[in-house]
Formats: sequence, structure tokens, C-alpha cells
Amino acid sequence: MFAKLGAFVACATSLVVATSVPSGFVTTKGTHFQLNGKPFYFAGTNSYWSQYTTNYDDINFIFKRANTAGLPVIRTWGFNDANATFTAGGLPMYSAYNSIAGQIVYQTWADGKVTINTGATGLQHFDKLVSIAEQQGVKLIVTLTNNWADYGGMDVYTINLGGTYHDEFYYNPTVIAAYKNWVKTVVTRYKNSPAIFAWELANEPRCEADGTRNLPRSPSGCTAATITTWADQISTYIKSLDPLHLVTLGDEGFFNEPGNSDWAYGGGDGIDFVANLKLKNLDFGTFHLYPDWWSKTVPWATQFVIDHATAQQQVGKPVIMEEYGWLSVAGREQNLGTTSNYTRVEAVGAWQEAALEHKLAGDLFWQFGLEKGLSTGTSTDDGFTIYLENLTESQPLIYNHVAAIKQWL
Repeated sequence: MFAKLGAFVACATSLVVATSVPSGFVTTKGTHFQLNGKPFYFAGTNSYWSQYTTNYDDINFIFKRANTAGLPVIRTWGFNDANATFTAGGLPMYSAYNSIAGQIVYQTWADGKVTINTGATGLQHFDKLVSIAEQQGVKLIVTLTNNWADYGGMDVYTINLGGTYHDEFYYNPTVIAAYKNWVKTVVTRYKNSPAIFAWELANEPRCEADGTRNLPRSPSGCTAATITTWADQISTYIKSLDPLHLVTLGDEGFFNEPGNSDWAYGGGDGIDFVANLKLKNLDFGTFHLYPDWWSKTVPWATQFVIDHATAQQQVGKPVIMEEYGWLSVAGREQNLGTTSNYTRVEAVGAWQEAALEHKLAGDLFWQFGLEKGLSTGTSTDDGFTIYLENLTESQPLIYNHVAAIKQWL
């Protein structure tokens, strides 16, 4: 499936300038995306779990149902790192499924050495997922590592290569080289596929992680400039491998305003949203929105959306609300032991309204759910899942939102 398109790209790039892209590749124009020469505003979703699904009929069903619902962009993980040298109580501390035989695992680390799994439970599996996305007309944002301990992530590289601190991932040359090796493997494998919307450097990069399952932050080694420098380096490297696909950072969109007492605006986590958005080889910006986890209010979150739309206009690049969610009643009780005066429809609906009013380039809710049709039964629910069959939520937050975006086109 890739060879035929690869031949076309090779022929095309030999005749035209390097910025030309084949049909089906997403590009940018000012503050919005384009697809085949037309504006491409979208509502999309997150389904990290779809790429660990071993039943290909299920993956086909997931992508078909999402696309039919008007969600043509799906963000998923392009990583899973198993640490064979992991010891109970050691760091990074992640769930046991990373080492269960038969599970989808892409890299296995043992005694400081990494083996990339190109077999049926590794990249051959991702080959099939990309092929299904091509068939279904779905565009994938593929995230290449994780700030957090889930599914391996940054600390697996660092701990295996002799590092001590979480933020060494951004400046330790040995760690960077190992990460680049993975990036090169994935990016070059799928560089000719129109199913790839964008390569994403990391899920929610920060100078530190959760403080329990991850390595600690170094005492004085990480600032906003640290991650911006790393993002510049890695995005430039990806563009050297694949100049046709878009590249983004995958951060939560925190601002860096010295003296601002609000932690999401003060730069303490190592993210400078505006500086990152201005980087030459980052094509668009992302931000995430979880006021439940961040101890923020719904009105605060709405202003956070507006502030990113303002940055979009000021820098002149697209910005997407890449993850956003509000806990269900049961999820809030289980995770926080509290109740809220806002329903999910009211909270999420307010952010979607702000995104529409200020014309963000796109948004992807967290996370896509199906109650029927999968061989495994109901899909995973982390408290934020919006099930397509639950019309009380999906009608206003998916179907009506999709219809509102289509009015722009």
C-alpha cells in the first residue's frame, strides 16, 4: 500500500518544488488547515486505545464509526515501551500490560539496549492500523512518546541510558539519540501515507511528571527554554526525514508570563506556548483542557480557550484544542469525591462554543467511546469518555458541534 504512493511522491518531488504535497495530505494556510486545496476545519477525537486493539475488525469499526459521525481526525499513540529491567517499586512505574506476552509493544529495553519490534505485535500491527485509516479516510495525529509513565514514555529511555532526572530526556545527548532512532523508524515508515495528519513530538511534555511513578525533576536543569530548544531540534529532525507531513509539539498549551501567579500562565512547568508556536518547524499549536485535574473552573477554562485563539491570530498559525474533557458524575465521585453544578454538556459545550466563536482551527475531545459493536464489549471509560450511543451527550457535543463546524465550509 505504501510502495505505490511512494513511487508517486518520488516522481512528484523530482518535478516540483519541495513544498508540493500529494493529494490527501493536510497542509496549513495561515491560521487554518487545508485538505486538497480547501479549508479543513474539523471536530475530531482521541482514541489512544485503538492502536492497542488487536482485533482488526474492531479497529475498522472504530474508525468507520468516528468518521461517519463527522470526526475525521483521530489522535492515537505511536509508542509503547516495555522495560525488561523494571523492578517492582522502581521508576518509572507503569502498568504491567507493558510486558504481557502478546500485547502490542514497539520497543523493548533490557540492560540499556533497545530492540524495536517490527513483527506482528509491533510495527506490522501499526502498518495495519494506518492501512485501515487510509481505507476509512481517517487522518491520524500520531504521538511519538509520553511525558507520563503510561505505556512507557520518556523515563524508560532515561533510566535505561543512565539518567537520573525526568527532564534529562530533553538535553541528555544519549537519550536524545535513542529517541531520534525511534522517531526515524516510525516517520520514515509512514512518510508516504495520506492517513498521517501530523507527527507529534510527545504527549504533554513538561519539566516534570507526576512525582510518584516518574523520575523526579532535576533541581536546576529545566526551564521553558529547555523544552523549546528540544522541540526545535526534534521538529527540525522530523522535517529532514519527512518534509510533507505536519509536525506539532503535543503540549498542554501553558503560557510563560513571568510573574503571573496562575501556574498555567507562569511558565513553571517548562512550556512557553507562544515561543513554541513560533518555531519554524512546528506547523501548528496544541493545548489541552482538564479543569477537573487542574483545580480550575469552567469559566477559567473558557478563557483559556479564548487566550489560545488569540495566540493563533497573533502568531498566524493554526491552533487546536487537542484534548478536553469534563468528568462524568460517576467519574467525579470516583476520582475526586465531589459533585459539580455543571453538567458535561454545559461545561464542554461552553468550550466548544468559544472555540467556534473565535474560530480555532480544530478540536479533538477526550475521549471517543463505543457501547456496542466491539468484540471486547464497551470501550474503555476513564471518566471523560463520551459514548457515541449516549445521545444525551453525543448529540450536542458531537453531532451538533460537527454540524456547526461544517457551516464554515
